Amino acid sequence: MNWDAIGSIAELIAAVGGVAAVVYLAIQIRLNTMALRSSAIDSWVTAVALGNDALSKTDEFSATAFADYDLLSEEDRRVFNRAMAQMFNALEALYFHHANGVVDERFLRTKMQPIFMALRQPGARAWWEARGRHLFDPRFVEHIEAEVRS
Repeated sequence: MNWDAIGSIAELIAAVGGVAAVVYLAIQIRLNTMALRSSAIDSWVTAVALGNDALSKTDEFSATAFADYDLLSEEDRRVFNRAMAQMFNALEALYFHHANGVVDERFLRTKMQPIFMALRQPGARAWWEARGRHLFDPRFVEHIEAEVRS
């Protein structure tokens, strides 16, 4: 065997190794993307659970809070503010996960529907106007308000 043949074999091995490396990297990127999406959803679920827990003080509390924010006691307003802020923080994170391509449009729309319905209630709307809309990124606020109007 001459040096040209050995060089050709080495180039073939290098080419096969390069293709294998690209395939391996593609698989790793795909797995990493799936892990990122899973982590984003897990974080979102935890945040929503905390907000739901705060809102579940009593059925009467939730009914009053969503119907007429002004009827809440000072303590109940603090509870409602924390719960709503927690829920909206979770939704804002989900919104930006969508903007970054981590979650799809269908998932975003499905998970945001309850908050859009809530903001059509006078108490939640009063909270949003008085406090909520000032806490969040303007792009998220614009998205929320456009959805509630529609």
